[in-house]
Amino acid sequence: MKAYKTIMNGVAEFEKIVTSLVLVFVTAITFANVVVRKLSDSQFAWTEELVINLFVLLIMMGCALSAREGSLISLSLIFDRLKVGGKKIFVAIITVANTAFWLILLKTGIDKVASQMASGKHTSSLQWPEWVFTIFLPIGAVFLVLHTIEFCVDVMSNNAPGISAEEGGND
Repeated sequence: MKAYKTIMNGVAEFEKIVTSLVLVFVTAITFANVVVRKLSDSQFAWTEELVINLFVLLIMMGCALSAREGSLISLSLIFDRLKVGGKKIFVAIITVANTAFWLILLKTGIDKVASQMASGKHTSSLQWPEWVFTIFLPIGAVFLVLHTIEFCVDVMSNNAPGISAEEGGND
C-alpha cells in the first residue's frame, strides 16, 4: 500500500506542476493578447484557440486533483451525517458511478482522437492536428480514474480526511 501511495503522490505532484505551468502560460498569453489588442488593431487570433484548449487540460487536471481529495462532487449533507461504515458504503457507490463515467469519457475521448487522426483535420488558427488538443480529454480521464480509486482506497483504509474509526463509531 505504501508503494501505491508513493506512486500516486508522484502522479499528483506531476499534475500540480503541469497545471501550474499551463496556468502561468495561459495567463501570460491572454495578457499579451489583451495588451496587443489595446495598442493596435492586430490580434493574436491563435492565442484564443490555444487558451481555450489549454483550459480543457487545466479543468481535467484540477478535477482529478479534486477527486484525489474527495471534493470533486460532494454530497456533504448526507456524507457528514453517516457513521464510518455508512461513509465507506457511500464512497464505494460513488466510486463505482464516477469510475464508470470517467471510463465512458475515456473511451469517447480515445474514439474522438482516433477519428481526428484518421481524418487529418487541423485547427483553424494554428493549423495543428485537432487530436493534439482532443487528447487532453482522455489524458484527464485517466487521471480522474486513478484519483477516484485512490480516494476510495484511502476511505476504506481510514486514511481519508473525515474518516476515522473514532469518528461517529462504526456501523
